[in-house]
Amino acid sequence: MIKVTKHASDAGPKHVVPFGPYGAGQWTAHPIGLFIVLGFMAMGLAAMPETRWLLLISAAGGAILGFFLWLRHR
Repeated sequence: MIKVTKHASDAGPKHVVPFGPYGAGQWTAHPIGLFIVLGFMAMGLAAMPETRWLLLISAAGGAILGFFLWLRHR
């Protein structure tokens, strides 16, 4: 029978990558995400004129849906 031991290099349950100290789970509620998304949208509006209306309509629809979801889960 093989005995498995935990090594010092193994990550503990609180340091798993998605929700650890440097994981993306820690960044999802940070306000900088809004500026990153706005920057991506500005680049899309400036660089792709043929998709300008699609991007604007989908952003407006997403904002409305997000607002109603925020009201429901508040």
